[in-house]
Amino acid sequence: MQYEDYILRLFWEASLPVPHPLGIVEITPEREYLLVTEFINGAQEAGEAEIDESVIDQGLAAVRRMWDIGMAHRDIKPANLLVRDGDLFLIDSAFAEVRPSPWRQAVDLANMMLVLALRTDAERVYARARRQFSDEEIAEAFAATRGLTMPTQLRRMLRQQGRDLHGDFLRLLPFRLPPVHIQRWTWRRFGLTVVTVAAAGVAAVVTVGLLGSPL
Repeated sequence: MQYEDYILRLFWEASLPVPHPLGIVEITPEREYLLVTEFINGAQEAGEAEIDESVIDQGLAAVRRMWDIGMAHRDIKPANLLVRDGDLFLIDSAFAEVRPSPWRQAVDLANMMLVLALRTDAERVYARARRQFSDEEIAEAFAATRGLTMPTQLRRMLRQQGRDLHGDFLRLLPFRLPPVHIQRWTWRRFGLTVVTVAAAGVAAVVTVGLLGSPL
């Protein structure tokens, strides 16, 4: 709760379109707490709302602003983007990260573009994205994003619509970059892992031995 309150205040102070944080309420001491924020009355999830060019620009600007301040949301999906009277709001910052890797920030961009395209199309979102991001940045985003890097709700909605929006964006790019894997196993990494595990096992044995020996 403290972490989410902290992240939300960072977003708010950076002028990101998030609900205004109002503080933490203690329900049960050391057990239950409630984070109170502004209530965005009358809003719709992005998967159901009308998405025009203004909303597309707002969503992309939110990602660009997070990049500028060195943060990532890490859970961009239709349920976490609310639209009310043409204004977009980004909610649920519990998984957000301070000083994320470039890979994590790239994933945010691709997921934002995919969500915005659910109610429009890849061509329109890509055209607006090029106003705020370079082709290389967009190519990196879609090289990093596929499968498990997309939130479950987003993957499900893509399947329900029967649209390959990820493929549509790739076809629009002037060039493609090699897929970026979540983890890359090499012989060097495997060897370092084995050495680390072995060292940890030796340390554990030594610790047990010391604890079992008489003073």
